[in-house]
Amino acid sequence: MLAFSTNWSASRHKEGGALIDEILAMGFDTVELGHGLSTSLLHGIRERHATGDFHVVSVHNFCPMPVEILTDNPDCYEFTSAKPRERDRARRLTLQSMATASEFGGRYVVLHLGRIAALGGMSDGLLDQLRKEGVADRAYCRAKLEAVLRREKAGPAVLRRLIRLLEPLVEEATRRNLVLVAENRSDFEAVPTEREMLSLLAEFDSPHLRYWHDFGHAQMRENMGLLDHAQWLERIAPYAAGTHLQDAGWPDRDHMAPFHGMVDFTKLVPILPAGIPYVLELSHRNSRDTILESAARWRDTFPE
Repeated sequence: MLAFSTNWSASRHKEGGALIDEILAMGFDTVELGHGLSTSLLHGIRERHATGDFHVVSVHNFCPMPVEILTDNPDCYEFTSAKPRERDRARRLTLQSMATASEFGGRYVVLHLGRIAALGGMSDGLLDQLRKEGVADRAYCRAKLEAVLRREKAGPAVLRRLIRLLEPLVEEATRRNLVLVAENRSDFEAVPTEREMLSLLAEFDSPHLRYWHDFGHAQMRENMGLLDHAQWLERIAPYAAGTHLQDAGWPDRDHMAPFHGMVDFTKLVPILPAGIPYVLELSHRNSRDTILESAARWRDTFPE
């Protein structure tokens, strides 16, 4: 299933029905309600949804946007925050996103699970060095190793905090027959790492908590020498429920249209389970013509 995220054009629209009509005119009838939707935009989408012209496959936390946040920022409240009030706000907003998914018939709620605030800037520093020296440079490899050791030391306490917050959310997803899906992130400060992701999913062992693969984010981590994209997919595939479909360029340019960057989709897609949704989550920098060309090539390469 090839679907389309509202993120591409949400910032350009003031009325939700027009946003959906633009997506429908491009040949997509299945959408993800993205994290950049205001309450007013969602109201117009709700009215348009009543016509039955499109389906919703997924909702990206937080949807709608928190009323107190004026610009699109899915990380405005984090599950891993050291502040109980912020964690509680994240929990409440996630429940609201789950209600949105139930209302629109969406199956999946895509989650960013947070980051380790004390390590802020770690990835930016590595990327600056990577651009100058390259992934095989000895100094870069030493810096990367030091970052891995710091990240491993800081991870356990934050992961325990995350698990406590997820427990009631997974219970609510079970009650609503939804699937919470944890998205892989590109930055090294993000929670969970690949190892932590496998541990987290195994610990919950629930069909209502699964993995959502972002191709561009994984490619950026491969560019940094932090993982092998194909090997990671081989390990996580049993938990994979869907994807964000985007390409990436060297070293950290993402949200590009497929086949316009470095991701080897012909190698990677066969590793994933058959029949899962592929949601185009693209930057506004991609033109309509580029997206249409990319989508046509995708359908030719991976016929449903």
